[in-house]
Amino acid sequence: MYKIMLVDDDYLVLEYLTQMVPWEKLGFSISGKFQDGEQALTYIKSEMVDLVITDIGMPIMDGINLIRHIKGLNPNIYSVILSCHDDFTYAQQALKLDAYDYILKESMESDKIINLLIKLKEKLDREKEMKNQMEILKKKNLLTLKSRFLDWVLENKQDEESIWKKQEGSEIGLDINFSICIPVICFIDRYEEIRNVYSSDEILKLRIDNIVSDTLKGTRKNFSIFYKESMFFIFYSDSYFMVNNHNHFQEVAKSIKEILHSLQDKMNISITSIVGNECKITEGIREQLKMMINMAEQRFYMEDASIVKLEKLSYSSENIFIYYANAFEELRTQMVQRNTYGIENTIHKWVTFINEHKFHPNTVREWMLKLLLDLSLKFNSIQNFEPKYSISVAEDFITKAETIFQIEETLKSALIKIIKKIEDIDKVSRRTEIVKAQNYVLMNLDKKISLKDVANYLYLHPSYFSRLYKKDTNENFIDFVIKSKMERAKELIDSSNVTMGEISEMLGFDSKSYFFKTFKKQFGISPTEYKFYALDGETNLDSKADALKKR
Repeated sequence: MYKIMLVDDDYLVLEYLTQMVPWEKLGFSISGKFQDGEQALTYIKSEMVDLVITDIGMPIMDGINLIRHIKGLNPNIYSVILSCHDDFTYAQQALKLDAYDYILKESMESDKIINLLIKLKEKLDREKEMKNQMEILKKKNLLTLKSRFLDWVLENKQDEESIWKKQEGSEIGLDINFSICIPVICFIDRYEEIRNVYSSDEILKLRIDNIVSDTLKGTRKNFSIFYKESMFFIFYSDSYFMVNNHNHFQEVAKSIKEILHSLQDKMNISITSIVGNECKITEGIREQLKMMINMAEQRFYMEDASIVKLEKLSYSSENIFIYYANAFEELRTQMVQRNTYGIENTIHKWVTFINEHKFHPNTVREWMLKLLLDLSLKFNSIQNFEPKYSISVAEDFITKAETIFQIEETLKSALIKIIKKIEDIDKVSRRTEIVKAQNYVLMNLDKKISLKDVANYLYLHPSYFSRLYKKDTNENFIDFVIKSKMERAKELIDSSNVTMGEISEMLGFDSKSYFFKTFKKQFGISPTEYKFYALDGETNLDSKADALKKR
């Protein structure tokens, strides 16, 4: 809404303009009405407006002098002159003062004023947009310059004091007239999700930088600099926390909480912050910042919006993959049972275990990603729904996950989607008896499973069940049993150190030789050959079989 001021010594003219023009509908609000030029000038010195509509002939101070004074205060204020005189001299004076328009009171009609205001608002809107664009461009340039300066500080081998002092006279103009600072590294939580809401990374960074800078304004020399799209530093000067008997971390954390509150309130985003150690701005700051960047993976085990002190984590030297088979089997069982609550609890149990042991983040990502892919492939191959469901989005989220807790959410969501999809397929295309039969097999792979056993479990005649299964799935029931057992055999070979004899017993085979014969018939190579090529780094079964045929 643009502000307008009306000035005329004739009260009736002021009332006419007030009542006859729909100001608010046109995008204007009347900020003040005056019958004297001096009163209007006094008002505008404390309350700027966008447009002045003034009579030209008034006592004490006429409209021409009023406009002249206003232009001296702010040349961007528009003016429209009202006059009872059809005199070229008055019009000429108005033009010299760059008045937007000149209206004779004798021909003053509401329609004419409305049309004038419509055109003026369009002009004001264009100027406002241009001004905003220029301001954004200016801030973008400053943001870029500060980021480049930080890169220079990190990479330049010159004396640190001279580097920081040189920037004071530059376009950045950071006030570093202090000796000690506490640097804080901040991460934009769920950056990959948030960036999609904004037209560009620059706009997102600019909005965050504006909010952070505004929050820091009242704290003297503190400032922020973006390091990367999802990461920025805040530098707290000694003038902020040099108070007797004060805990520096608590003081800094209090300020970060204010920033966090503003970001959540204005942008609905949060930041995770790691508070560094006190260091001199002129020496040691470079190494401190580099150390903080290198230790940024500390954030992997932090909840969103956390504020913690910088600390060097000692990652577990234990191999997380020795627990893989147990995790896989627990989740496979819950998925066979279609137990979404069990899936969530199992994943949370393993995330808690990983959090307690502090395995390296990259290894955890690999471990979780393998769980997702293997479980997906497991149910794709058994349920035959691969073309209808894709895990590529979840796979991408896990690969780029910032924290273990985000991986937990993603894995839960992906596995629950898989079983929901299986349930949908079961409802549409399968008899209840077929679903129960397949679930029975998957839950009893360690036992001998015959068609008669499952038919009895379903209270069906074996011959009827056999025909029913074949008709619904287009495969023999025993073929499904063999396929399921062999898939499980591959999993045990890939993820455990048990012997082939033990695997044979674990899958309910009477003899090791029959297990070998069945495996080779199913996959074209023996279990031993499969394990040999798995150890050799070959993970594709077809490639393994082809390699053996060429020998």
